[in-house]
Amino acid sequence: MSAIRLDSVHNISIDPAVIATTLRVLQHFGAHGCEGLVLWIGEVTQRQAHITRALVPDQRPIKSEDGVGYFVDGAALFELNRELANTGLRLIAQVHSHPSEAYHSRADDRYAIVTADGGLSLVVPNFGRAPADPTSWAVYRLSNGSWLELPTDQARSLLQVARNP
Repeated sequence: MSAIRLDSVHNISIDPAVIATTLRVLQHFGAHGCEGLVLWIGEVTQRQAHITRALVPDQRPIKSEDGVGYFVDGAALFELNRELANTGLRLIAQVHSHPSEAYHSRADDRYAIVTADGGLSLVVPNFGRAPADPTSWAVYRLSNGSWLELPTDQARSLLQVARNP
């Protein structure tokens, strides 16, 4: 049986704890003047996905006169793949911060960890000091190998914060 393609997903719910953890991690890196990265993993069914976990890969912040960024090495990617294989969960989104404006840079395009069409890349402005509403961040979706920014109305249609029971 083949895995359900992420580009067939039309509704993604996000556990509020995942958002809280993400912002906390990004703000921690930001307090040191660095970008940070959090990966969102979860379950994918026919046309829906539910993000249940925020995974923070080992990463090395990069800060120079040319700007800021982060580096994730092969060992961290191997650990990510092992975690996904052991849990049966899927990588649905990568979320990282920028110092001010949220946009997808050329480096973001080139070094993306999410590589499946339909996967997401969210960029949080102000080193993670942003509203806990992912649709207010820059939301990009991979389509035919290119990152396309979703207009706010499409992001709101696609992403919903799950309600706590």
